[in-house]
Amino acid sequence: MSLKHEDPRVIRTKSLIIKSLVDLTGETPYKKIKIQDITQTAQIARQTFYLHYKSKDEVLVDYIDNVFDRFYEEIEGYIIASPDPGDIIAWHLFNQWQQHSDFSKLIIAADVEHLVIKSFRNYITRVMGLYMRNHAMPINDPEALGFTVDYLAGASWMVLQRWIHSDFRYPLDKLAKLYSQISRPGLLSVINSGGDME
Repeated sequence: MSLKHEDPRVIRTKSLIIKSLVDLTGETPYKKIKIQDITQTAQIARQTFYLHYKSKDEVLVDYIDNVFDRFYEEIEGYIIASPDPGDIIAWHLFNQWQQHSDFSKLIIAADVEHLVIKSFRNYITRVMGLYMRNHAMPINDPEALGFTVDYLAGASWMVLQRWIHSDFRYPLDKLAKLYSQISRPGLLSVINSGGDME
């Protein structure tokens, strides 16, 4: 759930809750953090927490979604402008995670890859939809596109996980180029065929 278009007081409270969770993970393993720890750190009532979130996983997903929202805003113009935007999409994807390096490491340590992969799947679907709408690509085989999205979500997470584990040692520009070389030909092949694999 993105913070965009929400009441400023809600944004402030959610930001405080997210920041408290992130701060807590610097000293406590994610799995051991309780809602009470978050509310005490944020100095809010437990009821206030539950007005905005059902669980700490939902807080984490909100943060991840906000990272992806910023990524989407950065790449939207490139996708609309060209059917082949080059490595810039991958560059922005990995740059977002590098800019949030502390949180990226938290995600790895928290062992919540199912949440991250779900977010990757949602945003890959969104990016592909934007691409196909702006470049008049029909969807002839939605199921093939679904498999493609799942493949890219899993592969993207594994690449990102390796990069985070290495403390972002591999240069961002090289990683963006490598990722594009691996993923773009197959993805464009599926999209350009409208998802029709026959």
